[in-house]
Amino acid sequence: MAKSAMIEAMEYFGVSDTEALMRVLEEQHDEGRCEATDGRVVEPDDYCSHGEPSWLIKLGMI
Repeated sequence: MAKSAMIEAMEYFGVSDTEALMRVLEEQHDEGRCEATDGRVVEPDDYCSHGEPSWLIKLGMI
């Protein structure tokens, strides 16, 4: 069974609850940059050059 995107994101960012994850993502969004799922830095509503989405896109927040 595949992991949910939320669990994947929590593991990726090293946080243990959704509130902490939301703080990280909100901080990145406010800075105008976000990590893509492969670790590259992209705009919050963008994909990296390899086609990986920002975490905000993957989580369906944008």
